[in-house]
Amino acid sequence: MLKGVQIAGQLVFDPLRRLLDRGFGHRLNPLNFLGALTIYFFWIVLVSGIWLFIFFKTSVAGAYESVEYLTHEQWYLGGVMRSLHRYASDAAIITLALHMIKEFLYDRHRGNRWFSWVTGVPLLWLVIPLGITGYWLVWDQLAWYVALTSAELLDWLPIFSESMARNFLSDEVLSDRFFTLMAFLHLIGLPLFLVFGIWLHVLRINGPRINPPRALMAGSLIAMTVLSVAYPALSQGEVDMTTVPSSLGLDWYYLLVYPLMKHWSPGWVWGLLTGTSLLLFVAPWMPAQRNRASAIVDLDNCNGCARCADDCPFGAITMMERSDGKAYETEAVVDPALCMSCGICTGSCPTATPFRRHSVLSPGIDSPDMTAAALREKLLEDSDKLEGTHRIIVFSCRDHAQSARLKSRLDDAQTMTVAIICAGQLPPPFIDFALSRDLADGVVLAGCPGGDCQYRLGADWTALRVARQRDPHLRKRVESNRVALGWQEPWSACGDVSGIVAALRESLPVGTGGTAGIPSSRRNPWRVPVTAFVYVAFAVMVGWLSVWPRFQLIDEGNAMISLSFSYAGQRIRECRQLTQEELNRLAPNMRKPQDCPRERLPIRVVLSSNGDTLYEDIKRPTGLWKDGSANIYKRLTVAGRSQKLFIGMNESGQSPEFDFVLEQEVDLAPGEHLVVEFDDIQKSFVFKQD
Repeated sequence: MLKGVQIAGQLVFDPLRRLLDRGFGHRLNPLNFLGALTIYFFWIVLVSGIWLFIFFKTSVAGAYESVEYLTHEQWYLGGVMRSLHRYASDAAIITLALHMIKEFLYDRHRGNRWFSWVTGVPLLWLVIPLGITGYWLVWDQLAWYVALTSAELLDWLPIFSESMARNFLSDEVLSDRFFTLMAFLHLIGLPLFLVFGIWLHVLRINGPRINPPRALMAGSLIAMTVLSVAYPALSQGEVDMTTVPSSLGLDWYYLLVYPLMKHWSPGWVWGLLTGTSLLLFVAPWMPAQRNRASAIVDLDNCNGCARCADDCPFGAITMMERSDGKAYETEAVVDPALCMSCGICTGSCPTATPFRRHSVLSPGIDSPDMTAAALREKLLEDSDKLEGTHRIIVFSCRDHAQSARLKSRLDDAQTMTVAIICAGQLPPPFIDFALSRDLADGVVLAGCPGGDCQYRLGADWTALRVARQRDPHLRKRVESNRVALGWQEPWSACGDVSGIVAALRESLPVGTGGTAGIPSSRRNPWRVPVTAFVYVAFAVMVGWLSVWPRFQLIDEGNAMISLSFSYAGQRIRECRQLTQEELNRLAPNMRKPQDCPRERLPIRVVLSSNGDTLYEDIKRPTGLWKDGSANIYKRLTVAGRSQKLFIGMNESGQSPEFDFVLEQEVDLAPGEHLVVEFDDIQKSFVFKQD
């Protein structure tokens, strides 16, 4: 089933990749830089956030006022910065989600890659609260809803003795310290943990791509800036806790689960979040990937050149002090816990040359799953079956889905396919060997489509080696027009591998004279329209889901009642007067005239409207010894009209009679918010209306 999901997902991703290749080319394809783009968007968020904080007032009265000043009075800079801050945050969620989906679909989360995947999951628990706290700071109607709902979620956890949500029911309770705390969390606390989490996430990766190409950076920034000017982010009205907005423009990137609180209990929402997180955590072992043999070092042929360590995409090779007593200073040591068995180290080894016929072909480092000697023998054996004057050998990546289809589609009298672990596994001397020994007339390295290497750097290192820019490089005697890298221009413009083979065959020498040359790299007519369309579509998606569809908080014509108070019920038994004899038996510092139990009874609360019960519950005392107050908090939606409200409380939780009662006719207008509290001094219920 898992494999089926991955194949189905690839059927969606592969056409999207091909579309983006038409516009951006494989070097700038955004799908190849999703992780780096996410980090880049957070840089935009950081820079714009610093500007906003300069003018932000950390107070109840000043928060909304300062944001409105930036939005309207300083629209030319502060307003743009606010919108850029908002939209870059949303864009980061899109690229982050695509990054995770892509790694899962292409099976890049299992095996020895589990560490990067697992350390990426906590980043979600940092990024989402980081965005949520940003909404709190605006302190508009949306911020009030987010703060109230977040507090209700936190109240479900058994970590607070008092209800946090109660702080957001009236202006009398909320203090300026709340905004100081939120500003600290949003600007310093959570970002510091996020930076540490990103460092941990790429810890096992050699040369991680944390910065996208400059062209992508410029294009993304321009797209977000244009969106910020054309569709600026606006507040949704100043907070008025005596009224409830009927609908809100919800940011669905960060607040996706919040509407569930309208229909689910906080426990179910926490269950969904926890279950999803656990599922992501265990994904690398569902099922566990079969372990492949790690690369093996042959010290007799290892000269300590360190090329394999430099080229390993996962930092699995370390150069250590020589252990065999030879004259070389260092030797390569492979960490099996990090090795992905990709064979890229073999492709980088200068001793992996097939021209060695009088000695065993045993490079300084080799992959047991497909040794260099076995690859040479396959070339020699299968190439004898090739016929014609334009014979092509295609090296395809074994771990990509397309490889399974290539053999049946390409194998004919003039074409043979050889599945290798990764394009980077093929040492350049093998290309020279195939052409100079007349095993073939041309070589195609199919690689992973779009240069999106399954092992990160295989396509990059191969391209540089063939271009003679990285050691070990292709010898100059090899004609470049006889080698095609399927993921690079101009060959990528030929379509799939079949088209690349056909194009290379046409460009090969005809008889003894001249060549047809490499396919021309004509100007791609799709580049500008596809690139413009992608940036516009991305900007529209960011702006669209940031406020739409609107969330219906309460139905039209309804009002809201919030029941919120704490009360300590009766003790489980009456206090007993100690006798003098009992007092004498106690230590002097423990002599109290009465023996009172700590534990208290639960309380029973009922709220009804026009005789219909809206809420009824028995709340138990808090505290380890059950000696604290029982907390009552409930938000209820009622019809906005005049109604007779009744609330009663029994402090023993047992008797059907009520110890405290309030019955009152209340005129509730649609959208009005009524708060019901208990006055501990007057020992009576209070209805708070505007």
